[in-house]
Amino acid sequence: MATFVLVHGAIVGGWCWRWVTPELRAAGHGVYTPTLTGLGERAHLASPEVDLDTHVEDIINVLQYEDLTGVVLVGWSYGGMIVAGAADRAPERVAHVVFLDSDVPRDGDTSAPPSQHATRETLARDHGDGWRVPPTVTRAEPLLLGELPEEQRMWIAARFTPHPLKPGRNRSG
Repeated sequence: MATFVLVHGAIVGGWCWRWVTPELRAAGHGVYTPTLTGLGERAHLASPEVDLDTHVEDIINVLQYEDLTGVVLVGWSYGGMIVAGAADRAPERVAHVVFLDSDVPRDGDTSAPPSQHATRETLARDHGDGWRVPPTVTRAEPLLLGELPEEQRMWIAARFTPHPLKPGRNRSG
């Protein structure tokens, strides 16, 4: 059986996998669903210093402290940037990388397309103390949660948190 580390996207937390993890565990797989620094139930750790490297380190720490090897890293949306960085920095612990509804980043890519940088910076300046981007539910909910049943979409959307601005601007590692 495989061991999966499921990495969520922007504005959510590891709990967004709550309908996936029972299925994987029932099939005999190990599953870890960490929440990235500053998001979800770890929103209290958000700060202007949280960046892509912080989030990559979150996943590397799960691999190290749980003594995981041969894992399948799954990155959903923004999580694709993180699993790419983690696989690059800890290749001896990773068997496979899966990009789920995510671009496959190239070296030097940022987590947000350059065409979105100005909009994200404006949102952060106007609605996020200059360093965090508020969730835009009307735009994000259908995109992020499209095929889920209404009850699940509403449950997840009610838990959206602002996303730190810095990960969208720094370079992958």
